[in-house]
Amino acid sequence: MKTIPFISLFLLLICFSSFAQNEVILLRPETGKEYIYQFNKSIYHQSEDGEKLNEFLWTKILEIEYRTTEPDNKKLLFVTVSKNTLQKPGEIPFAYRDYEYPEFQNEYYGGARTDAYENLVCNILFKYEFNEETSELKLYNRDEVLLAAKKRLDKKAFDQVSKNRQIEAFNTKAIPQITKSVQLLFQVKSEMLDPQKYDVDIATKDHVLSVTNQRWDEKPGLYTLNYSINDQEKFLREYQSISLDSTKHSRFINGNYYSLFYNEESIKLLNLKEKTGTRLIVSGTVSGVINKKVTLAILRNPYGTELYQETVFLDESNTFHIETELENPGLVFLLFGQSNSSAELPTISLYAEPGSNIHLIANGEFPWDVEFSGDFAAAQELLYNFNKEYEWLEQRMNFNSIYWWWSSNMKFVNLRDAIDNFDVKSMAYKEAIPAYVFDFVRNELKANLMCGVLEFLSTWEYKQRVNWGQVYFPDEDIVDLDYLNKVLNEIEIHEIYNANGVFSRQFANSYLSYYLQTVKKVRSVNYFGFEIVSTPSNELRFYGDLPNKIEIAKALLAGPALYGQIAEMLLQEKTTIYNQESEAQIYRKNEVEKYLDLMLRLCNDPGFSQSLEGIISTQSEWDKKDYVPNTKFFNEKGEAKYLKDFLGNKPALFYVTKNWSKERYYFDELAKENPEINFVLVTEGSNIQEWMDYTKRANPVAYQLFLINHKVQLGSIFKSGKGHFIAYDKDGVRIGFDRNMVSGMNLCKQNLQPKKKELNKSQLQIIIVVLLSILTILIIGLLLWKWRVRRQFRKEEQKRRLRELELTAIRSQMNPHFLFNSLNSVQNLVQQNKGREAHLYLSDFAGLIRKVLNNSEKEEVSLAEELELIRQYLNLEKLRFDFEFEVLVDETIDAHNTQVPSLLLQPFVENAIVHGLQNKRGEKHLKIDVMKKDAFVLITITDNGIGRKAAKEIQQQKNGKGTKLMKERLNILQQKQGEKYKLTTTDLEEGTLVEIVLPEEK
Repeated sequence: MKTIPFISLFLLLICFSSFAQNEVILLRPETGKEYIYQFNKSIYHQSEDGEKLNEFLWTKILEIEYRTTEPDNKKLLFVTVSKNTLQKPGEIPFAYRDYEYPEFQNEYYGGARTDAYENLVCNILFKYEFNEETSELKLYNRDEVLLAAKKRLDKKAFDQVSKNRQIEAFNTKAIPQITKSVQLLFQVKSEMLDPQKYDVDIATKDHVLSVTNQRWDEKPGLYTLNYSINDQEKFLREYQSISLDSTKHSRFINGNYYSLFYNEESIKLLNLKEKTGTRLIVSGTVSGVINKKVTLAILRNPYGTELYQETVFLDESNTFHIETELENPGLVFLLFGQSNSSAELPTISLYAEPGSNIHLIANGEFPWDVEFSGDFAAAQELLYNFNKEYEWLEQRMNFNSIYWWWSSNMKFVNLRDAIDNFDVKSMAYKEAIPAYVFDFVRNELKANLMCGVLEFLSTWEYKQRVNWGQVYFPDEDIVDLDYLNKVLNEIEIHEIYNANGVFSRQFANSYLSYYLQTVKKVRSVNYFGFEIVSTPSNELRFYGDLPNKIEIAKALLAGPALYGQIAEMLLQEKTTIYNQESEAQIYRKNEVEKYLDLMLRLCNDPGFSQSLEGIISTQSEWDKKDYVPNTKFFNEKGEAKYLKDFLGNKPALFYVTKNWSKERYYFDELAKENPEINFVLVTEGSNIQEWMDYTKRANPVAYQLFLINHKVQLGSIFKSGKGHFIAYDKDGVRIGFDRNMVSGMNLCKQNLQPKKKELNKSQLQIIIVVLLSILTILIIGLLLWKWRVRRQFRKEEQKRRLRELELTAIRSQMNPHFLFNSLNSVQNLVQQNKGREAHLYLSDFAGLIRKVLNNSEKEEVSLAEELELIRQYLNLEKLRFDFEFEVLVDETIDAHNTQVPSLLLQPFVENAIVHGLQNKRGEKHLKIDVMKKDAFVLITITDNGIGRKAAKEIQQQKNGKGTKLMKERLNILQQKQGEKYKLTTTDLEEGTLVEIVLPEEK
């Protein structure tokens, strides 16, 4: 049994005495810094020579930042899972699953996978409260996290049962798993292991404490525990724990039929940096150049290899300074000189991150001796010296993409030498470059070499297919195809693929294109008197069968490499220009929409999805004939202009191109020869002053528009960013698209010609259908109108009947009221022992009752009947009260033919007697006067009752029930008949005046 020297044990105890008594080392994050950790978990068997067998490897990359939130001024730990994969290393074919970019198939929704919740972990923001004393974590935004997961599941169109199951698994498995992983970064177990069972080693250097524990023998339980901590800044650098499962599994290894499983967990700090902005600064001094133009090319889109370009010019001292936005780490490129599709320019590759500041000094003649300073200087040296040694410093730009492999500068001998010496050349820089940067740069250089391999193989395959005979390569550069195939078969694309690497994306594109080319063993033959042979060099773009092309891509690629290539395929189809859509094109368009929808539902990378959704939305706008982009452009004078400014008076032909010079002079000739059309050249760039100077020298005839492409490019506005033409008529309606300038112009000219008046058969059919449709609509409209009129009539009839019922009800209330008052008068006479008067009263009262009963059934009676009834009523009341009355009627009024509401005057006359004359002493007089006033009948009832002062004292009694009912009755009559009725009561110095205005009815 081995023992540890006493002094080592003593040092171990001293080191651990500074940590917590609970055998946990407490660490804490610094505000303003970003930590990027890689978490690996694997299970495997192990051979005698230490090789891992049947391994399953889970990998997560966590981006962590400790910062103060606004406006509540609360410190929180922000955690995002930026990568989440599972693989089986060593499997053939390569076994790999990327949860951020799941399997590309609809059946993905069918099975109930136990790890389905892993798809929800990626790119969801977890916020933790951090106890700076105990380093304990507590999830702060659980509700937000669960809501984000639910929204993602809603987008994926899972059924409710599946969603509930996955949310439950996410809440009970994924969240605790992430929390446990992050907690381990700040609470590192430092348990004292038995030195009799473990080989323990402790070392400190530059404030880094490294502890390794290795068990002497292999037994179930903890086997290895290693960690490395920066004791000064209190962060974890590395951690590894290996334990052996106590359960033996049926697996024949090392001569045994049963074997133990190894469970390994490891953590590695990939990057620790100050949290800075997204501004990239590249500056330097360059000698020995003729053209002063300097272009910085950057990869911005989440798929494809198109590069955004920022342009400046060297000053008098040959110095340049470029600042631009950079969202993701990756390679950027400096090109020196005027770029076009044919010229090869001096190019320097650089590794940059958001916030990087890179400086270089290029001395001598090209190829220069370059000194780098600033961020990642050693990485810049590796890239430059590697490309310089193998003569790959001159490159060309085409459609904003770097093309590193061309027949003009391609030499097999250089490529083979670079591949054979790659490890030696690159490993010399390993210690000087941060590990994660070194891995990225190495993988990009490997991917670039593989692009060269595929270029040679594709050239051979292509030329063999088209029967050009002997493939031409220079005699001094003999190509070894067996060597190239061997190299290609040994590489695994997913092990070196960088999602933000331009060479990785080119490798995936070339890899897929090559195999699409080689898998095609049969092609059709066209014969028109001679055989036409045309095999495209880029099979990926032109491979006709979209579903098969996608299926082949799925067999070759996975994860972001697969999604990036399929996205390019689909967008290529989406932006294809058709003037007239056939049924086949509509079917193909629907196919593309189906695949795009599937991609958006599956993808768990928000940046990728949002970029794709933006392009889809823009392209959908072009389905509208009257769509005109509302993007701001600039003319050669620097004035803001819009496409719609060139519509309204003439047809317009817009030439959309990224190439400032291509066909512009021919375009100007057409503009000069056809003034009846507005010719507009639309292009883009980052330096408007350079474009204005260039355009001024060109002296154009056509209108010029320039898009400053800092945030938006032509490709995200139009159907395609590459050269094409869009024709509009003078009213702003799009006539069509075209790839040919003259054809586009002819579309505009056709719009200027008068329309032919002859009707063909199809037009006649359309007119007949339209007329029949109009006739049908008219008949339906007439029936609807008739139905509505009947319905309205029924409503009015119901309203009229309702009013009649209301009036009947009011009259039925007035009759008992009148009877009560009359009988009350008889009672008064009897009580006063006036028998004769009571007898006369009852006799006259019987006649009056007959008239009242007759009139109460009628809504209206003649004025003569109404006045006769009032005279009888006054005569009866005169027996009770001693007063005089008179009834006067204007000669112009025909009393027998003028209609008035029945029982109209009685309540007012009764009020005048009971409340006015009854209490008066002396002469009592009542006067009823009927006069004609315009188209109305005015009836006044005047009494000389007790006067104004007494009237005020009994004001509450003045409007009795009968008067109230009559007012209500007049209001209802007015609503029913639409005629004007008016009632006014005026207190006189002596007595009261009542005025009733009625419409004259014959």
